[in-house]
Amino acid sequence: MDLHQNKTAQANLITTITDHEIVVNQQSYTNSLVINKETISELIINNISELTPQHIEQLLASNPEIVILGSGIKHEFPAVELLNPIALKNIGFEVMNNQSAARTYNVLIAEERKAACLLIL
Repeated sequence: MDLHQNKTAQANLITTITDHEIVVNQQSYTNSLVINKETISELIINNISELTPQHIEQLLASNPEIVILGSGIKHEFPAVELLNPIALKNIGFEVMNNQSAARTYNVLIAEERKAACLLIL
């Protein structure tokens, strides 16, 4: 039998997400978040139309191999020009609703992938 150390024990994992709350490692947040394995940053952004180049820079600060954008309750795409920095760095990018984004982020972190996720509440 092969045994492997569980490295997700110290990682930021999303345990609950609702329309008004995100719970990460038993800590509740009521603002939008940028999250990766090591860091969590709260954002004051309420919908996809408020997304700015600075938010994208925050997502890219951890040098992820994939970026996940949770657009809220429903699936909405941001303005295409906001995605240019991601494309120029040849980073994978997905947009989905928050429930799907949280599940996908957790799976990628469990697989030890370098993922960054922005969730809009």
